[in-house]
Amino acid sequence: MKNRQNTEDQILNVLKDYESGKSGSELFAKYGVSGTNIFELKKKYKDLGTDILKEFIDLHDENYRLKTMYADLSLQYRKLKDVLKEDF
Repeated sequence: MKNRQNTEDQILNVLKDYESGKSGSELFAKYGVSGTNIFELKKKYKDLGTDILKEFIDLHDENYRLKTMYADLSLQYRKLKDVLKEDF
């Protein structure tokens, strides 16, 4: 699960398996999650249900998309401003 976007189902499955008593090596073999990642996931998503987790991840994705849109637009604005300064 490292370096890729986790779906809410994957996160819930990891946390359920961890709570059911599976060892870290079993979780690593099945999901590719190390022990520190399991504790980070548990800390971040400890009391969330499936519907809330899905909404949280959707909002996180939308926030990322909006931040990149803003960055692109601000770069375009800066370039246009520099071009206008050169023309006059």
